[in-house]
This record gives sequence, C-alpha cells and structure tokens, in this order.
Amino acid sequence: MNYQKKSNLSFTFLEVLIFITFIVVLGYFIYGAFINFLKFTTYLRLTLQALNILESELEIIKNMNYEDIGIEGSYPPGKIPKRKYVNLGELKFEISAYIRNIDDPYDGTVTSTPQDLAPADYKLVELEINCLNCGINFKPQKLTTLIAPKNLEMTTNNGSLIIKVINAKGEPVSQAKVLVVNNKINPPILIEDYTNNDGNLPLVDIPTGTNAYEITVTKSGYSTEKTYAPGDPNNPNPINPHATVKEQTLTITTLAIDKLSNINIYTKDIFCKSVPNVTIKIDGSKLIGKNPDVLKFSTTTSTNSNGEKKLNNIEWDEYNFSVLETNYFLRGTNPLWPLIVPPSTTKDVILTVYPQKNLGLLVKVEDINSMPIKFASVTLSNASYNKTLITDTEEFLENNWIDNYSEKTQNIEINANGYIQLKETESGYPTSSEEWLISKSIDFGSQTELIKIEWDGEEFPETDIKLQIAVNNDNETWNFIGPDGTSNTYFDEKNITDLQFFKNFRFLKYKIYMKTNNPTITPVFKKIYFVFSSNCLPPDQVLFNDLSPGTYNLKIEKDGYQTSEFSIDILEKFKKIEVKLNSQ
Repeated sequence: MNYQKKSNLSFTFLEVLIFITFIVVLGYFIYGAFINFLKFTTYLRLTLQALNILESELEIIKNMNYEDIGIEGSYPPGKIPKRKYVNLGELKFEISAYIRNIDDPYDGTVTSTPQDLAPADYKLVELEINCLNCGINFKPQKLTTLIAPKNLEMTTNNGSLIIKVINAKGEPVSQAKVLVVNNKINPPILIEDYTNNDGNLPLVDIPTGTNAYEITVTKSGYSTEKTYAPGDPNNPNPINPHATVKEQTLTITTLAIDKLSNINIYTKDIFCKSVPNVTIKIDGSKLIGKNPDVLKFSTTTSTNSNGEKKLNNIEWDEYNFSVLETNYFLRGTNPLWPLIVPPSTTKDVILTVYPQKNLGLLVKVEDINSMPIKFASVTLSNASYNKTLITDTEEFLENNWIDNYSEKTQNIEINANGYIQLKETESGYPTSSEEWLISKSIDFGSQTELIKIEWDGEEFPETDIKLQIAVNNDNETWNFIGPDGTSNTYFDEKNITDLQFFKNFRFLKYKIYMKTNNPTITPVFKKIYFVFSSNCLPPDQVLFNDLSPGTYNLKIEKDGYQTSEFSIDILEKFKKIEVKLNSQ
C-alpha cells in the first residue's frame, strides 16, 4: 500500500498584513535606536574633543607668568583674551575665559577683623567651551583650576567690590550674568562674569575710583538691573549710582532681578463691550532716581481693534494706568489699581472707559489694610454741584426715544425733544385706553442686579404714568412685572428701590404706561436711569464726570466705618485719588 505525505502551507491575507506591519514597526524602533546611538556617540566624541581643547588651553595658562594671568582689558589684567576661537577640522569652538582674584579665608578676608590688606591670594581660572556649528544640542563644557603666585602676596592700594544679586524675595540669584565697566582709568576695565551659588560676584583687589564701576546684571528669562551715572540730566540723583571702590575698603552693591512676566490689557465699557484703539499710559512704581523721581518703567501704547494689548517680558512691579484719549475717561480698573504683578506670572487687567465730558474725578475707596470697600457712598458737592455715587454701581440713562424703542401703541408718539407722550388727534388726546411703549433690550453684558430706578416726567391732574420691568438671560422671554413680582402691579413712584425680583440677569426691557382722563392734557416721560451692579463694573471705584473747574467737598460714608470728608481741587482734565476709611 502506498502512502503519500502531503504538506499544505497557506497564509491568509490578514496574517501576511500583520506580519509585514510587525516587521515595519520593529524596523522603525531599531532605526530610531540606531539614530539615537549615533547621536549619543557623536555627542560623546564632541565632548571629549572639547575637553581636550580646554585641557590644552589650561596647560598654556599654567605656564604663563602669574602677573600675565588675567583677561585682556578686564580685571585682574593679563594677556588672556576674553574669547578665543579654535577650529578642529570643520568644527568651530568658542572658548570663554573667566579669571578672578580669590580671597582665601586662611589669612583673613576683606570682610574679616582684622581685614586682610592683601586679599588677592590666588587666581581662579575657569574656561568654558561651546561648539558653534556642531549641529546638535551641544552642552557647553567647563574646566576650572586655581593658580597661586610663586612669591609672597603684596599689600596694594586697591580695594574690593562684592556684587550681590537677589530676586524679588531677597533670595540669591546664582549664575546671573554680570557686566562691570570702568572707563575712568586707562586702559579701561571690562569684566564679564557670573554670580556664584550665593548670588555673589566678588571682585578682589581692583583699582579704586569714585562712581567708577558701571554694573549691569541679567539672566536669561529675567529682568535687568544696573547702576546709573550721577548727574545725568535725565536722572541726576540715581538710587543705584555707579559703584565706588576705595583703597583697602570693601564696597557691597546689591541689585535685584527676577523672572519676567506678562500683562494682558483689555479696554471695555461698563457693559463689557470691547472699546478699540484706546491710547493708554502705563507706569511702574519702581524708581531709579529721587529728587526728581524717575520711573524705571513708563510707556505709552494703544489697544488694538479688539480692545486688547499684550505687554510681554516686563518685570515684577506695581503698575498704574492712564487713558490718554480725548474721548474717554478711565472709569476704573479690575483688579484695582495699582496692578500688582509678581515674577513669572501673566496678569489680566480690564480698563473700563467712559465717555469723556469736561473734567473727571475717579475715587477708589479702601480700608486701612488696602482692602476694597463695596457700596460706599461717595458725595461730591459745591455751591453749584451735588451728586452721590455708590462704589460697585453705575448709572445708565435714557432720555431720547427717537428710533429708540421696540414696540408702542398707535396713540404714543415721540416729540421733538425725544420725550414720550400721547398723540393728539382732532378730538384731543385719547382718554378711552391706556397706551404704552416698550424699550429696546438693554444688554448689561454680564450678571446684573438693579439697585435703584429713577425717572422724570410731567404728570398733571387726571393723568397717570407707571411702568413695569422685564429681565432675562436669553434676550427672548419678556415677562413685565411690578414690585410684587407679578404682572398685576406697577411702579408708579419716581424713585424705585424695591427691586428684589431683579437680580442675576443680563438683559432688560421696561414698559411705560400712559393714561389721561382729560383730552386737553398729556403726561410726558422725559428720562429714566438705572443704578445697577454687575460683573462688568470696576470694583470699589466711582467716576464723577462732566465737572467744572473748582474746589469741591468730598464725603465718603459706609456703615461700620468712620466718615471721611475733605475738600479737593479739581483743575486738571482728569484726577484720581484713593481714600482709606477707618473702621468704627
């Protein structure tokens, strides 16, 4: 009997596809690992080559005369260039040299008692190399050595300078770049170096000079601080003058830098709507000079067509804002001015602007701990002016309804002054029905609470004016109600404060009702204004607009606080003040 053994090997298309995918993925990872291995070996080779170059340079320096070991044009003086370039094939390396006199505490220092009068005990030499065209992320390499003189140290007529660099908290800033220039001697001195781990750069045994050493400190991502020349016309009395070094004396100069921040500025109106192209002035609070005061930061700029301006890479400070437009006053800021900007932050600030008319006074009300006070009463008055405003509130006025309403009955008309009245017919004013007008929708921009409504008009015997209010958040559903929250009641007084049903809304309409029982007389509705509080308003500030020049009495009151009252001269276009209230 014959048997035939048969082998049948077959693969489905899916199995083949999975196999190919596996091979591709495996190849990708193997290729990636190979590329990373090549990068690592290349980096290791370049690092070893760079270190070999530094070792060679250090050997050259060690064989130099001790008095020649220093930086050309710097201090300690010498014959070593600040920067040197070395070519290795097609590769180009940059070598930076840092040389410092070291004050060894073994025999006392410039800060000890007794003071070391020959503090330059030996020299620290540090070389740093960087590849300029390696094509990879090459990390600069450093080598450091100490070189001592062969002979005994000598007392000199020089002095010493310690530059301390701190941050906003007073903590030391290490590896801050320090540039020191002395142009008062020949040849001039230029020192480029970095602070140590304690934030110090000690310059030991350097030439003396009054206000001779110009110092600038900075660090990548940090602000810049420097000293200034006394007597400069733009800053005659600097707070940090150029450093003075006296014979056998230690001078300590402290400069503060910290991480940079950003400010996003938005110009808006009292209804949160963006106001474009507003020119603003921004002043920091830090001074670089006194008598006269000279600000370190002051700039003028404008918001864009969206009412926005971004200030990037500014230093920590307290910033004040002014509006330079002829069309607007600054209604207030949110957060309150000055804007406190810590290091390494991004701050948003809204500048609320208001249509400008005549003179303006902006008042900020705080307690003695600089905490804002809400709903304080602020009254400004003189012989011809008297007005009271409440912090955290604003007034919105309507006094002209020509093309400024959404609906009305046929027997309502708008007269030539823009006021609302009944329409006169051949038989006189209509007496058989109650007529009405509904306003356009008012968009308050955010969640709002009504504080007070006041209206003005002419009512005569046998006539009547009353109104109802409707609010919502969708700008569609309008239910007109009166003081009890139903449609069965009406507001018929000219000063309305019972507004418990009008909170947490954004949109509002009002409905004015008119009636006369005498065909010869019509009531007239002239104006209405709403006092409201909303998230769009700058907190704890009020703006008095349309003022005339003169002396005014300012009175600030709030339950639980002592009343503050004083006179104030308003002569310039715009004035802003802050008032602090003591608690009772």
